[in-house]
Amino acid sequence: MMKKINIKALLISISAVFVFGLASVQAAELKIGYIDIKTALESTAEYQQGMKRLKALSNKRIKALKALKEKISQSEKDLMGQSLAMSQENLAQRQQKLKEMGKNFRRMQQDAQEELSAAKNRMDIAAMAKFQKVMIAYGKGHHFDMLMPKPVFIYANPKLDVTGDIIKLLDAKK
Repeated sequence: MMKKINIKALLISISAVFVFGLASVQAAELKIGYIDIKTALESTAEYQQGMKRLKALSNKRIKALKALKEKISQSEKDLMGQSLAMSQENLAQRQQKLKEMGKNFRRMQQDAQEELSAAKNRMDIAAMAKFQKVMIAYGKGHHFDMLMPKPVFIYANPKLDVTGDIIKLLDAKK
């Protein structure tokens, strides 16, 4: 019984060595490349222009929010200074107005965040669609068997990196 188990183990071991050996011989024939997707996308002129537009939009929204925040702060200060001299009804109206201004501020802030996030998502989706087309064309044109994203590997030979070529192609394609 022990000889049968040892023979089975030996046969399985030999089979495994044969399969892995065959796989490594076949892998040597593959043409593989890798790309740092984040670097490739963020290095293109189009992406950088899009980020500048987003930054400008963000600055515009921040400026409007700061102006409203200052208006709210000034109204709070005015109310604190005048609260003893005004009627309860007038005080309640001014407090309600401040509460509404705060609510509008929070809405504006949330709307700005959603607008910026949506614009960034649209830009990323468009960039990825273009990136995918370029990668497929590049892979086929250069006879690659496989193009992989960089974070998949623990180590890869730098000569397999095609990131620079892809950046050039993405910038060239309008």
